[in-house]
Amino acid sequence: MNVVVLVKQVPDTYSERKLSAADHTLDRESADAVLD
Repeated sequence: MNVVVLVKQVPDTYSERKLSAADHTLDRESADAVLD
């Protein structure tokens, strides 16, 4: 039996979020990352 687990790194929804000034998207460097 083989088990495959897919994970990806996403910004933490409970941390403080900041938008980048250039294009008003999420500044991922300032957000904490968690596995989804």
